[in-house]
Amino acid sequence: MEIILDKNGHLIDKEAWNLQVANQLAQTDNLKLTKQHEQIILAVRAIFEETGDTPPMRLLIKVLRQQLDDSIDSRYLYRLFPDGPVRLCSKYAGLPKPKHCM
Repeated sequence: MEIILDKNGHLIDKEAWNLQVANQLAQTDNLKLTKQHEQIILAVRAIFEETGDTPPMRLLIKVLRQQLDDSIDSRYLYRLFPDGPVRLCSKYAGLPKPKHCM
């Protein structure tokens, strides 16, 4: 299946997303997704479904602490997604580029 992206490298049709697509998108950034990456990507998708928008960093950390691990912080997210956790999570989650990201 062909993946159709916008000018920012984000999936145009979020309904075409699955974890295989997420892995293909990550490979274009030379990143191999682990279970930890996938958990965060799925959380970003859930927040988007609930709110209609990608979460800012603070909200994402708050949700991840509630759902996954109390010790999650921005350093942890940057270790997983070095070029910008919220932007990359949104990209790999098949969501539009966040409004609050450059």
